[in-house]
Amino acid sequence: IGQSVGTNPIISIASLDNLVLRFYLAESDLRYAQPGKPLNVTFEAFPDRVVPGVISKVDVSLSMLDGDPVVQAWGELEIPSDMNLLIGMTAEVEVIAGETYDAVVVPVQALRELAPNSYSIFVVKDGGELEMRIVTVGLIDFANAEILSGLEKGETVSTGTVETGNRSEERRV
Repeated sequence: IGQSVGTNPIISIASLDNLVLRFYLAESDLRYAQPGKPLNVTFEAFPDRVVPGVISKVDVSLSMLDGDPVVQAWGELEIPSDMNLLIGMTAEVEVIAGETYDAVVVPVQALRELAPNSYSIFVVKDGGELEMRIVTVGLIDFANAEILSGLEKGETVSTGTVETGNRSEERRV
């Protein structure tokens, strides 16, 4: 009793009661890595189930993953009781950077950048004439842009260069 046998641990105790998820983001996505941001997590073993959660912690320094600098973050998940998870499982993590509801949304192809953070769109009027409008853009992703002002629900916008039949492509918002 009391005799030292070494300084390395011989066992590790882990609990599955309060699961946390460690995940990585590209350094360019640091602005999305904020505690409290919602997550949607899909485990490879359960591809048809999405587990909600939130970012609980973001490390204060970059980590290296396969030779690339990454942001290491931690998420708290709401695991359903019937979902049997194991430590070390693979998951796809989606950080919800922003959400909007009941919004006017247009394809990003409809936007014309006038200056940094200044946009216009072309509204298709009766008879096919185009009217340029300055718009205020809210949330934007790779496919869609939220229009906060300058366009009304039900108006048709031109996406510009794509020809379908005898006229440029139009989309009703």
